Amino acid sequence: MKRIFIYSLLLFTVSFCSCKKFLSPLPTDFKSPETSYKDETDANIKLTGVYDVLGKTGTYGRLFFYDLDMSDEHFDYRTTVFSGLSFNNINASNVEVNTSWDLLYSGINRANLFLENIDKVEMDVQRKDYMKGEAMFLRAYYYFLLSTHWGNVPLLLKSTQSVKDINSRNTPAKEIFEFIVKDMETAAGLVNVSTAYGYNSRITKTVAWSILARVNLKWAGEPLKQPEKFAEAKKWAELVMADGTHRLNPDYSNVFIKLSKDEYDTQYRESMWEVEFNKISGGQDEEGSVGVFNGIANSDKAFGYSYGLSHATERYYRAFEALDNRRDWSISPFRYGTVNNVTNTKIPFTATELYNRFNAKFRREYETAAPKNLGTSPLNFPILRYADVLLMYAEAENEVNGPTQSAIDAVNLVRRRGYGMDLTGRVVKSIEVTNGGSGYTAVPTVTITSGGGTMPPTVSAVIAGGKVTRIDIISRGVMLSSVPTITILGGNGVGATAVVTISSATEYELPAADVVDKNEFRNMIMKERSRELGYEGLRKFDLIRWGKYLETMEAMSTEIRLNAPDSYKFAAVSFNNVAERNLLLPIPSRELMLNKLIIQNKGW
Repeated sequence: MKRIFIYSLLLFTVSFCSCKKFLSPLPTDFKSPETSYKDETDANIKLTGVYDVLGKTGTYGRLFFYDLDMSDEHFDYRTTVFSGLSFNNINASNVEVNTSWDLLYSGINRANLFLENIDKVEMDVQRKDYMKGEAMFLRAYYYFLLSTHWGNVPLLLKSTQSVKDINSRNTPAKEIFEFIVKDMETAAGLVNVSTAYGYNSRITKTVAWSILARVNLKWAGEPLKQPEKFAEAKKWAELVMADGTHRLNPDYSNVFIKLSKDEYDTQYRESMWEVEFNKISGGQDEEGSVGVFNGIANSDKAFGYSYGLSHATERYYRAFEALDNRRDWSISPFRYGTVNNVTNTKIPFTATELYNRFNAKFRREYETAAPKNLGTSPLNFPILRYADVLLMYAEAENEVNGPTQSAIDAVNLVRRRGYGMDLTGRVVKSIEVTNGGSGYTAVPTVTITSGGGTMPPTVSAVIAGGKVTRIDIISRGVMLSSVPTITILGGNGVGATAVVTISSATEYELPAADVVDKNEFRNMIMKERSRELGYEGLRKFDLIRWGKYLETMEAMSTEIRLNAPDSYKFAAVSFNNVAERNLLLPIPSRELMLNKLIIQNKGW
């Protein structure tokens, strides 16, 4: 059962956070401050309302990780729809753009109301400070999202007092970032520590520090280009690393399996800040679209329905090295099908099936909340992971001091986990069929035993002409300590044998050519961020701040038109639609009609 956030707001202690959901029940109205801030319960409900904006379809319910993050990692598979954000084909009247803008300003107005009225409530001073800090941080974060996507937007620091209070000028982005950093720094001094909670959806000190690193990296890059902010980003990331609260989960896939299983990882706390979604038994579902639009296609509702609309690009697939476990978790190595009357069998893709593969990071087959819905899911979405902090530190350190050993070590730590290794652990490197056997009329069962590790490898045999011709590796295992034993049984045949080769303990380490100077290390970090954080709503953000979005999208359009199978050449459309104006979204048409002082973004 999901955590009910309101209980934790009421109690502010670890002992009351184990089995309830953060964002339920939700506030049902926003009465006047004179009547709605009577006591601590009222204040808690209002703060819940400030958080609530994060989980809407126009924010992290779908838009920020799917429609707004189309990049070189994936494309929209729909072949009959070529308009909308995911195809970079919109105008200022686009519903999603208008909705997202309205939601973010709604969150800001709620935060303003909260901060204007919280001191009217008689309650414990420390708990009040926690709440002030959270509201202040969320207001700043919503402005970060607004300025990142729209540029110069109105900076409103007082709640709306009248329906006539609608005219506001665009505030320069530099001033908005100055405000964001100032308020986030203040909030960081007020909010509680992460270990005070048994879940990951509250704003805590390490969350605030980490997002400050993200904000300063954006400030250092396009379009503001203030390189001195790299030192600030480095400072905040270092604070998180030195704090010691957060570590990498040894198993990359387990980070996302836990999100599906509704488990909070209080052992490693790698998932630092999650957007809460929920299935309330007998009540109103408060679900998002995680795993529904961006999952492995499946029409079985009980197993976990997914449209499978987000397909991996060939470029993204080839960005991974062969031993990198993250590839076959983020990009599906299989599709679901029926084999021998067994539904939802994992059927491996062939080596040439690249555009067929799905964005697979969030898998509904592990979802435990029942009954499962068709168009929504209760899977939480990770806004921030500790792996991101390590990579932000490495990027900032490189810009300030070049490729130092500490920066290289931070990246290697992420890569080592991505390869399924620890200091001595290995993964399966290859499987060679030494004897194809004979008489196989059905696919035999292949089992891998021994070898140690925290998760065994999984494989699938391929037969032809009565023989086992090859064994495909579905997953390479995690932290194997020795060469495992492979056994081939069934399929009505006999005699097939194979041998396993495992990796060395250091194959994850960065090649010397990638760390020879600042430029090479920077290029490697750009690739590593995509491999680690793909499909988590950060790739387009990164490409724009690096000044590489337009050239990347143009190159993708060319690659798809030249290399994709004919049935997938349509995917070039969304990349070909990108122009300079797409670096920002249009100011919504509804805002332009109501607000007589605001100016539209260039090109829209």
